[in-house]
Amino acid sequence: MKKLLFSSLMLIASLVYAQNKDKLLHPIDIDAIRETKLTGYIGLNPTIMSKPAKPADVKSFIKRFPNKKYFTFPESRENPIRLLDSLPEKWTRYSAAEMNSFKGTAQPGEYYVFQVGVYTDALTLNNIKVNLSPLSGSGGQSIKDVTCFNTGGISFKGEKFSKSLQLSAKNVLPLWFGISIPEDYKGVYRGQIQIKPEGLPATTVEVSLNVNGNIIANHGYNDETKLSRLAWLNTKVALDDGITNGFKQVAREQKHISILGRTIQLSNEGLPIDIQTYFDKNNELILPKGEPIIAAPIRFIIEQNGKELALRPNALKFDDHFPASTHWETKLTSGEITVTVKGRADYDGFIGYSALVTASKDIAIDDIRLLVPMRPEKATYMMGLDKEGGFSPADWHWKWDVQEKHQDEVWMGAVNGGLKLKLKGKNYQRQLVNLYYPFGPLHEPESWGNGNKGGVDIYKQDKIVMIKAYSGKRILKKGETYQFDAEFLVTPFKLINKDIQFNDRYYHSDIDTTSNTIKLAQEHGANIINVHHKKDIYPFLDYPFANDNVPDLKAFIDSSHTKGFKTKIYYTTREISVNAPELWTMRALGDEIIYPGPGMATRTLVNPNGVHPWLGQNLKKDFIPGWVATFTSGKYKGRQDLAVLTRPDSRLNNFFLGGLEWMCKELNIDGIYMDDLALDRETMQRTRKILERDRPGAKIDMHTWNHYNKYAKWASSLNLYMDMLPYIDHLWVGEARDYNRSSDYWLIEVSGVPFGLSSQMLNKGGNPWRGMVFGITNRLGWFKAKTPEHIWKFWDDYHIERKQMIGFWNDDVPVKTDNKKTEATVYKGKDEVIIAVANWTSEPQKCKLNINWKALGLNPDQITAEIPAITDFQEKRKVNLDREIDLEGEKGFLIVIKRNQ
Repeated sequence: MKKLLFSSLMLIASLVYAQNKDKLLHPIDIDAIRETKLTGYIGLNPTIMSKPAKPADVKSFIKRFPNKKYFTFPESRENPIRLLDSLPEKWTRYSAAEMNSFKGTAQPGEYYVFQVGVYTDALTLNNIKVNLSPLSGSGGQSIKDVTCFNTGGISFKGEKFSKSLQLSAKNVLPLWFGISIPEDYKGVYRGQIQIKPEGLPATTVEVSLNVNGNIIANHGYNDETKLSRLAWLNTKVALDDGITNGFKQVAREQKHISILGRTIQLSNEGLPIDIQTYFDKNNELILPKGEPIIAAPIRFIIEQNGKELALRPNALKFDDHFPASTHWETKLTSGEITVTVKGRADYDGFIGYSALVTASKDIAIDDIRLLVPMRPEKATYMMGLDKEGGFSPADWHWKWDVQEKHQDEVWMGAVNGGLKLKLKGKNYQRQLVNLYYPFGPLHEPESWGNGNKGGVDIYKQDKIVMIKAYSGKRILKKGETYQFDAEFLVTPFKLINKDIQFNDRYYHSDIDTTSNTIKLAQEHGANIINVHHKKDIYPFLDYPFANDNVPDLKAFIDSSHTKGFKTKIYYTTREISVNAPELWTMRALGDEIIYPGPGMATRTLVNPNGVHPWLGQNLKKDFIPGWVATFTSGKYKGRQDLAVLTRPDSRLNNFFLGGLEWMCKELNIDGIYMDDLALDRETMQRTRKILERDRPGAKIDMHTWNHYNKYAKWASSLNLYMDMLPYIDHLWVGEARDYNRSSDYWLIEVSGVPFGLSSQMLNKGGNPWRGMVFGITNRLGWFKAKTPEHIWKFWDDYHIERKQMIGFWNDDVPVKTDNKKTEATVYKGKDEVIIAVANWTSEPQKCKLNINWKALGLNPDQITAEIPAITDFQEKRKVNLDREIDLEGEKGFLIVIKRNQ
């Protein structure tokens, strides 16, 4: 097979949206996209269920049962139904008895799975009702935990839901069933499945399950062939009001709410009238005195005939869910208009609102809008609504365009305090991310968007920076409900963990084999190993628990632990490998999990010339092809792994969590590496809880591709994933990232600092000199990246984690440069200070360091200063702090000042 090659695609487009003067023609190196021929062997051979019956055999079968309007075919889990558009040849040999009975064998404690296929030759079946009764044994025992996955289950939010089933003529509907057998049950258990389409007679399938043998290990989850893991689709694991490490519980006194480093004061209308931050300007300390983020109350306004309506509030009612959150509700009324306001505040800094507007008669209004008045010093930076992260503009005007702009949110803030606003409506559906956004874009909120009348204006008004989200003129129709949802995130989320920032050292390789991984990680100073997918011990995307690789993966993790390493694995949602045995069940659930799309007609950067034929032969239609991995060496050499896109906010989230819990307990993983995830905030909370409860000390790091390009439709990555950041330990800001950007861009889009996080660089290793201004490096082992081990050694030699980091963004930084094209950050210790200075241009620069010696706690006459030797970074030499320093283009220095002893 042709070896995977990184392509160097330059996306140069003369595109300017809104008024973004910063959207320049900078090149974006797409080093995540690989060229490969889509002809590799997938490893999945046809089965007996892949062979369709000949038309004559189908006709003959139908004639045998002239009175049947539809047919049922019980089938074991060993033969997952693959054909949805034709009758399998196997079924044409079924007798009447075989179509109406199923017999299976299971072990005590097993989650037992089987299926029943439904076929209709001439009719369309509507509103198909399916019911599996409890299974009764001879001794009076009853197995009551039974389910049909197709008809409903437990949502990713823990709520019960049901689905309506239909089936068109000449198609097959695979119905999948699960039975949870208690560990102390043995014997034969019998029940019935009743299947009844609307207007047609019911069909009964008799079920007999013989339970015998030893108690099965772990409900059968350890063996993929049993498909017992389908139970994970309905798991409620970690659905509780607990909080995660590093935060404090929500406290409330009347309308005053306190969380970690922030407070929120509510008005009688249920909206914030004050939000305070107590983080210091380096996000290393929480101070006793707060600073306001908003300059005046946040207001929800309805305007009619040029005047604001007086919305009179009822009593504000609270429903506390301590320690995690508090909820509240009130009604606002003005004549014939009623606004029901529902809000919540969570321990991580999330504030959610839903304003439900109704009218008792048709009423014409001028506008419904939300005003968020920011303090100017807490609106220094901006990210979102077509503006890349960096300094805020004087004003900004934005309109909805969900097809061309992956945008519905904006963050404004300073490093130690800010606010993100996201606008949603009742038609909200989580979008696809990365280069797949065009296949599943945002829905314009019917409330805020209002048929393209809505938008957001940001402007200065007196001593306020106002964010105005407006919706424009409309007629409120009697009996209709207009849902104006707004989500806020109060940043930063937590204190920067300097132990993680400076002591978590990743080995993260992209080659297929792992035989030398531990050795290389040890030799070069790493202490955490990330196991990517496309590995000999983890071949298939987002399915690390395949029978074929689990023994090797577990052995690797165990071996790494004996050497003192933490080992984390690639695990996320967004796509799933076709090698996942549960794929066929997920496909049988319609579009609930497998995202529908153009199928074989799909063209993306991954498959610009066509889709792998295996997908057309097996899935046929209603899918979006995802990542392709070609194995060039090792155990799977010569094979390819394919993935298909999955739907966000589906029961796949539950499956993901069930798999995570299993890996914590069975594989002893030390955390997960997430890649452009498609999770919601609540699922991310559950993810963190599972890791902390089952594997204390486990870590989560997240990588994100640069979404600010024409393929991903101009989204800023950290804005997109901001509600996940409270639960992340480390960022890896990645491919297609242009590191030749301004320092304010680095601060907001790369560093993680304004959100209480540390980060790392990816694209070709980033820029180590500029990286040190933020205390970040690249990772060891990744393609095209220089080793960071020499910087790590410097960190250790000078105990950088013990020093106070005072960034150039802090007005109180004790060392400043006199050249605006350079930046300096200080790492302050009692007797030793490190100054990181970097040139933010490609041309040589000179700068003089203006040092506040008193703030450093040093006497300039009693110190020595030098530039120490760091391999591949700088050569050792003396430095005169009273003179200008010469900086090469795009480079800089680490200067060490020591108190004379």
